[in-house]
Amino acid sequence: MTRRTLLIGLLLGQPATGLAQQRAPRRPDPNPDGSIVIEQVRVGILAVGAAVGGGRLRFRGEEYSFSVRGLEFGSVGVTSLSASGEVFNLRRLEDFPGRYEERVAPRPPGGEGGPETRFLRNAAGVELRLRTDRAGGQWRVGQAGVTIELRS
Repeated sequence: MTRRTLLIGLLLGQPATGLAQQRAPRRPDPNPDGSIVIEQVRVGILAVGAAVGGGRLRFRGEEYSFSVRGLEFGSVGVTSLSASGEVFNLRRLEDFPGRYEERVAPRPPGGEGGPETRFLRNAAGVELRLRTDRAGGQWRVGQAGVTIELRS
């Protein structure tokens, strides 16, 4: 901080730390707007198979069911996926459905196992933070992304 900034701050009656705080970039809201749970079961033999299940969104004290397409996991036999997390930037329920694209949170060095966190975002700006105990890249988002549709 320069002496000039300090002097201006003192003349305006603001402590120097107040000026520094005013210039700090705004961070995204860390408080989730809702929570999400996804449960799917896949039955398949290598590349051929089908997944059934869906999820539940908890938003403003209500619970909403939805279907999910585009999550890939398992390859042979019957496998299941259970993921849970938080929903951010959800102002209206109508903004929740849509196609979500993904980015994977980097793992710390030596962090091969344990829960995996994935971040997804749709065109309306709604962000999902999903965690699952499936480790080692055993689940992924398809090339076309994940599509979420509310059920009636």
